Amino acid sequence: MGAVIAKALLWCALLAGVVGAAVAVNALHVNGAVASLIVAFVAGLVLLRLRPAAQDAQDSDPATS
Repeated sequence: MGAVIAKALLWCALLAGVVGAAVAVNALHVNGAVASLIVAFVAGLVLLRLRPAAQDAQDSDPATS
């Protein structure tokens, strides 16, 4: 249950970062664009890092076989 909430928050952070970067670029705010891209980048990396862990857990679970 906690992993689902964590993934949902990470997806929200990723989308907020991308949207924030687009708004900041449109308004010509360099600092806002960089900060938003950092948030999106970190959230994306964490989501990618969680993906193999979820697949490994699913592979070792005998109930799914």
